[in-house]
Amino acid sequence: MDSTSPAPSAPSAPGDDRADQTDRVILESARAELGPLDRGDLVVLDDATGALSSAALEEIAGGAFRVLVHEASAQRALALAEAHPAARREGRLVIAGLDGTPQDLGGLLEGSAPQVALARLPKALAALDHRAHALARAGVPALVAGGRVKHMTRAQNEVLAGAFDEVHATRGIGKSRALVGRGPRAEDRSATVLEGGADIRIRGEKARVPLRGVGGVFGGASADAGSLLLLEALDRAVVAGEVPRAADAADVGDAPDAPGTADAPGVAGTDALAAVDLGCGNGLMTVYLRRAFPDARVLATDDDLDAVASTRATLEADADVAAGPGVRVLWESSLAAQAAGSADLVLLNPPFHDGTAVDATLVHGLLDAVARVLRAGGELWFVHNSHLRYRSEVEHRVGPVRQRARDRRFTVLQATRG
Repeated sequence: MDSTSPAPSAPSAPGDDRADQTDRVILESARAELGPLDRGDLVVLDDATGALSSAALEEIAGGAFRVLVHEASAQRALALAEAHPAARREGRLVIAGLDGTPQDLGGLLEGSAPQVALARLPKALAALDHRAHALARAGVPALVAGGRVKHMTRAQNEVLAGAFDEVHATRGIGKSRALVGRGPRAEDRSATVLEGGADIRIRGEKARVPLRGVGGVFGGASADAGSLLLLEALDRAVVAGEVPRAADAADVGDAPDAPGTADAPGVAGTDALAAVDLGCGNGLMTVYLRRAFPDARVLATDDDLDAVASTRATLEADADVAAGPGVRVLWESSLAAQAAGSADLVLLNPPFHDGTAVDATLVHGLLDAVARVLRAGGELWFVHNSHLRYRSEVEHRVGPVRQRARDRRFTVLQATRG
């Protein structure tokens, strides 16, 4: 990458000691490129530390402009909201997906007059492409996106060049630097939704299911091997009548809805199977649940907005398949809004990476959430990388475990809640 911009003047992010080196290079590069950041709304994307949003609020203090935040993680979005209650009440801080604000970036920016977007470079090029083009379509005049130099490539410049007329790299601060895009392309294309599909078995019958990928969703529009192994094992068990209530789920009929919370997948004691795809990704396992158990109450949930959008797109592509109570897709962290004992069946293919680093502890909170929402006798079907050896962890947090499938890369476990 060429270093054609002036070096940032000072490695500081006002008002927030959580700011890391990447936050500092983003903020100082934006000031070096554009001058004072108080001449329009400020857009913040994927604020890992919360420091960019805090600094942006300081930049607009005393003016009539707003900070518009699009945070992909539900958990981080809620944390940011809790950190700035006054700014939210005053309308100076608007967070996508909260308080009735649209979840998509285009909807968030509608009617705004941004000066610049400040962003972390996402790990996936598809996510960068999705965000850059959304900003260009909304007429955002500049994007300053930072990252660690070791994770940056020329391909990121090329992606940004598809949305902005001018793209260049700044000089860095320490081991971080920023890319700057200016001049949104007037002829910018519409949002890209990847299209694909997968061949699976549903109640023993071969079926082709559509898949859609939005932004940086894991797997894009293709089926990952872990989910396929889980579904293969689960379908064998369903056909054999080994999954409680599942054998009869297709014959339940139109059972009346029982009262419950708006966000509960089902209510213990009702006739319909309550099934959850926790960490729904591109919706592969959600589609399986809807087709295999047409009268089930199915909930698909993910902490990632790209995953939520992808699952919704996949279900729309699969809309010709009849379903009873239907499927709800929610953006939430670890089933936070779901009632205890409300689920009969949970499918989980969890993340094992935090950004670019492997973190085997990420699954612990998800397992605890599963233990809370499963009714007694309910089942978790869980797939993990075979080398991580999760059996004892699942047994400790959820209940007795049986191995259902294993290959060189993945292991499928079935756990029953006591």
